[in-house]
Amino acid sequence: MKTIGLVGGMTPESTAIYYKLLIGGARKPGADPLRNPEIIIYSLNLTEVVRLQRAGERSDVVRYLAAVLERLRRAGAEVGALTANTPHAYLAELRAESSLPLVSIVTATRHAAADLGLQRALLLGTRTTMEAEMYPGEFTDAGIGIVLPNSDDREFLDHTIYGDLALGKVTPEVRRRFLDICTRHISEDDVDAVILGCTEIPLVISGDDLPIQVLDTTRIHVAAILAAAS
Repeated sequence: MKTIGLVGGMTPESTAIYYKLLIGGARKPGADPLRNPEIIIYSLNLTEVVRLQRAGERSDVVRYLAAVLERLRRAGAEVGALTANTPHAYLAELRAESSLPLVSIVTATRHAAADLGLQRALLLGTRTTMEAEMYPGEFTDAGIGIVLPNSDDREFLDHTIYGDLALGKVTPEVRRRFLDICTRHISEDDVDAVILGCTEIPLVISGDDLPIQVLDTTRIHVAAILAAAS
């Protein structure tokens, strides 16, 4: 199995989930229970990344993340992954800057949605993720429409992800607001799926909470990473 390199720290909570899911996913029934994939994690300074993003310094964000990918490659990583949706907005530039093969969370989720025959999905995530072209672009190519929350809800989601979920904090009020957003779009926009387009949102919403498909991008991404490393 190829050595996996993870860009972590976006957030520590999601990085830990990736690690556990990768270990669990690599263990096959009847195989050696001590057989684990080889994983290298670079836990970056999220404050610096957020500062560059909010300042609109796209080239600086790309330069910062590309340097991290190069460190992972030099450490022995053969397959790379960004453990968050938001930095995938820079994926094309990162692939141009780094020779480490990267597994895209967006592409993996698009394949999962297409396999399920979905037609219209609500996208939840940070403001960068929701307002970037990465999900609409890829999903439109697969014949799947993307619905976004309104401006007020996008502001709430972005603030809550960075202010609460990134710290592992989940309150009943936050959970209620997330579910209200989903329920409203199920009724008004006839969506048949919700994309948990932030690796912290599964802390709030699970597949049992809604009457439609819930696409947990973290779990989908982990499966794709393991497939690329096999």
